[in-house]
Amino acid sequence: MKTLERRFEAAMRSPTPEEAVYFSKLATLEYCGWIEENFDMIVRRLVKPKLKTPDYKNMLETRIIGNNFGFDYKKNFRPMLTSAVGIKNMETIEIYLKSSGQFEIFVSELESIKQHRDNAAHTWIDGPTKTYPSPSVILSKFNTLFPIVKQIYAEVRRL
Repeated sequence: MKTLERRFEAAMRSPTPEEAVYFSKLATLEYCGWIEENFDMIVRRLVKPKLKTPDYKNMLETRIIGNNFGFDYKKNFRPMLTSAVGIKNMETIEIYLKSSGQFEIFVSELESIKQHRDNAAHTWIDGPTKTYPSPSVILSKFNTLFPIVKQIYAEVRRL
């Protein structure tokens, strides 16, 4: 993300305004890819080693992780994690996040970036009139979300 921010700053000085738009779009899509990969990683690293048989490890990879496309909390992450750790454990994680004030921030950040992601993924840049969050805004979003993702990782690890 920091590399994208530096390149975006250079692009802002470019005589071609589309260059800055491209870096903003790229930062948005890269950030969303990071979110999805980290959600998968939480389940893969923390649940898969606890499984004993190849059948269940395969089920985890194909039906739980591999069948999940997106990072909406209620539609994607919660069902995936619930399938992997069980409903009671998922409830425990959410209770902790809510009590620490992180849950609302987490869900809000995911909803916010999803709108930008959908716009970036389903449109093409036609001149400098398209807008996406700048890499510095994306970096700020990352800095907000990263500690919460680390906390979720720690909570799943405790199970």
